[in-house]
Amino acid sequence: IIKALPVEAQLTPVYTIQVIDIDDDGNKDLLLGGNLYRVRPEVGIYDGSYGALLKGNGKGEFETIPYERSGFFVKGQIRDIREVKTATGSLILVAINDDKLRIFRKR
Repeated sequence: IIKALPVEAQLTPVYTIQVIDIDDDGNKDLLLGGNLYRVRPEVGIYDGSYGALLKGNGKGEFETIPYERSGFFVKGQIRDIREVKTATGSLILVAINDDKLRIFRKR
């Protein structure tokens, strides 16, 4: 079944989606990242997102969680997002094109 994602997931090109249960409630959530700066000058850059957390309800529907609540706010061209499990908990690694790696601790 195809369902539309929230409008916040459609503001800019998306290059990576990490499926993750961000709050351990048993429902899959989505972390999205994108943006594109290397475009023709007459078009302008695609910079409409700072990443997005879409909270899943377990029924295939997602709600955007504002970055003020989620803590997920990344400037730049996000190219990959990965969860890495460590002995002290999970980390979220965010790869930015031509920039340093960003690291978030899963709550």
